[in-house]
Amino acid sequence: MLRITTVVAAKESNATPPHVTYDSKMVLQKGKREIQLLFLRRGHTQGDTFIYLPQEKIICTGDENEGARLAYMGDAVFGEWVATLEKLKQIDFKLVLPGHGQPFSDKGVITAFQNYLKDIVIKASQLRKSGISADDAAPDRYDCSRQGFPGNQRPRSRTSRRAPSL
Repeated sequence: MLRITTVVAAKESNATPPHVTYDSKMVLQKGKREIQLLFLRRGHTQGDTFIYLPQEKIICTGDENEGARLAYMGDAVFGEWVATLEKLKQIDFKLVLPGHGQPFSDKGVITAFQNYLKDIVIKASQLRKSGISADDAAPDRYDCSRQGFPGNQRPRSRTSRRAPSL
């Protein structure tokens, strides 16, 4: 019943387009606090926004970097994600608040995830060149432990199907 109600509500709603947008940076002031909205490039999705508090040196990364855990990658832009994370590392922060997982301050966590992404791209390219389909490649386990991720995690099914299409 909830699904039908949601579909009906969506059909009856009138979406209002935004009247304020930004390309790379928007600065907001809330009292004495400066809040920066940053678009560094695409990565986890087409429109990743970071929220940076320069006085506190805190950055909220959403799902762009989730610390020492694997991210969902079904909507990822693999060709830009590593470069986006490199721009993130150039920001002067003391604390990262990821969309999931534990807060962290070590930029090495970001580097480990960049290395993981690079390995995924290489492996996916090799599988594609050898003619292996996404469905045949999906059951293959990727050893994440060498990049600092816990154990031998299996990427989520949609991730496995998305990565070989690079």
